[in-house]
This record gives sequence, structure tokens and C-alpha cells, in this order.
Amino acid sequence: MITSQRIGSTAIYALLAVLIAPSFGAPPQRTLPVDPVELIAGRDVPGRAELSVERDGIEYRFATDVNKSLFEKDPAKYEVADGGACGRMGALSGMGDARRYAVHDGRIYFFASDGCRTGFLKDPAAYIEHDDDKVFGSNDQVVRGRAALDRVVQWAGGAERIRAVTSYRAALAKTEKHGDKEYAVARETVIAFPDRYFQKESWNESWFSTLLGPDGAAMASVSGAERIAASRGRAFQRSMSRWPIVVLKAHADGSPRADCPGLIVIGEGDGVLGETPVEYIRVWLNGAAMRLTIDRSSGKPLQLAFRGRDGTMKVGESVRTFTAWSTIDGVTLPTAYTVYFDGKESPQSSWSIDAFEINPTLPADRFVMPEH
Repeated sequence: MITSQRIGSTAIYALLAVLIAPSFGAPPQRTLPVDPVELIAGRDVPGRAELSVERDGIEYRFATDVNKSLFEKDPAKYEVADGGACGRMGALSGMGDARRYAVHDGRIYFFASDGCRTGFLKDPAAYIEHDDDKVFGSNDQVVRGRAALDRVVQWAGGAERIRAVTSYRAALAKTEKHGDKEYAVARETVIAFPDRYFQKESWNESWFSTLLGPDGAAMASVSGAERIAASRGRAFQRSMSRWPIVVLKAHADGSPRADCPGLIVIGEGDGVLGETPVEYIRVWLNGAAMRLTIDRSSGKPLQLAFRGRDGTMKVGESVRTFTAWSTIDGVTLPTAYTVYFDGKESPQSSWSIDAFEINPTLPADRFVMPEH
């Protein structure tokens, strides 16, 4: 199943236009013109070009040496959220403009348009993403949750087959019509375990991709490629951690590991989905909390629910209901799902992959990071 971040079609070309900026230092759209220390304190004070710091491709200017020193001692306190990505469209969208900024709850946000800024300020909580809280339960719940996930692993092909998966690739192609225009949409998702992820999405001639590995994260488009802030890479990791194969690998391989800091699995009891007796499993992995609904007798995954963006602009409660499953090289996984978002059917969020591959031969440069 495909889980990359999506935005509305009306914004797709705006996203691509601002995704990659020229690499000749910090251009105006990536230069915050006011002192960030003063800005967070509620004051718009122009910064000075001679007192500047560049971080994640953003140039910060300061009014005084003292403020510059405060930033350098604790940059996470003062830097823009999500490395300057548009605050309304999210960490995995295009960049915001540093000249179009706002402060909410002590954080600076940039925006791709005035409309994005206005929409964000009306309801900031509807657009801000972060790591989900870890899930906790009793020892009995932990034992039950792990046993339930064992059944899912067995349904998917067994622990030995899952442990033998070193890479995974999924692809789809479809046509979408928006207004009078048709778009040929294609997606490719590649995972090389334990810690490399790649996604590319194309809309006619335009495309953009996201890459995450142990050396950092990057985004690319028809305009070029550049590394992105760690917070944006973390958002991509959360998204990828919702793929069933990632959860099953983490469970079958054993956790915690250096690259998987604490897979948490909690049994949440039994229920009924339609006429099917089911069991609920709460999972936390790499900052992503989700609930799996599985067939109680077979372990077959039927639903996955989480809070986040899922083909929509806002953050909300998404419930994916799996509608198809396929077996490749002895590994069985979901291949299609429909979505209810905040209790309403969301057809634009539903996806069906054309095929997936287990341990495919990957291009040698698939996970090569661009230079700083």
C-alpha cells in the first residue's frame, strides 16, 4: 500500500515550484529577514546580514551578537519548524517562503502562500505534525499484543520468510482527472531494510521524491535535489513505518535495535468488524502510533488506523480498510485499501498498487544522498 504524503491537485505545481531552491547560498525566500530570537518573543526586529547563521539551507539573521549566540547554543529552540517546509501543507510538502512567516506556540513557521498562512492561523492544530505519544499497557497486554502480531507474521508467510526480506518495492500507475485536465499518476516506493526508504511520485511530466537513510534525508524534483532537515526526514520515517511490511519486519527481526528504537506492541482486546471476529493491536514504531485490526482466527490484517495526513491537507483520524492482498515469493501483504478520514469516506486517499517485489535488484544509486 502507498503511504506517501499527498496534497490537493491545485497545489501540486506550486509545491514542485518551491520544492527545490537554487544552491547559490541562501536566496531571499530562504532568508528570514527578522531576528528569530526576537520573533519568538513577539517582536519583529530586522536582522543584520553580517550577523547570520545558515542551518538546513535557511539563513537566520540577528539584531545582536547576544541573540546570535543564544541561537547557536540552542538552535532547536529558535529555528523554523520542519526545516522551512510550508506550515500548512506539512513537512513532506514544498518549502515555505521565509518572508511569509508566523509564530505559534513558540515555533516559527514558513508558508508557501498567503492562503496557506491564513488557513494555518485559523486552526494550527489541524496542520501540525509530530511524533505520536508512545503507547503503554500492562504486561498481559504486551504479551497478548505480541502473540497477536506473531499471528500476523505467520499469516504473512512466517517469521523465517519475513526475516529473509531485505528489500521491498511497490509501484502503481493510474489516471486522475481534476477539472478538465487528466494526470498520469505514478508512484514507486522502495524500502531497503533496516533503514533506507525512497518514494517517487509523478504527475504527467512533473515529479518529486523523498529519500531517507542513515546519512540523512533528501528531496528532489525536476529542478534538482537537496538534503532536508532531520525533522522532515523523521516525518517521512513515520509515514513509512505505517507500511505493514515495516511493522512485520521490526517484529520478526526483534526489537529494540539501534535503527528501531523500541517497537511497542499492545493488545487492546477483541471486537467485531462486520461479521468477522477481530482483535485490536496498538503499535508504536519510529514515532508512529497506529492500531491494527486483524482477523482473530487467521491473523489477516483488515484495517490500519492512525492520526496524520492521508491524502488530505489537514491532520486527522484515518482508517484504512484493506480490500486486496497478494502473495509474492511466499510473502503475503495488503495491496489495496479504502480510507475513511475523520469519519467520512475519502476516495482520493484510496490506493491500489499494481505489483510489489520482494528482494528486487535495486539501482546502485537508489539511496545515494546529494552533496550538502
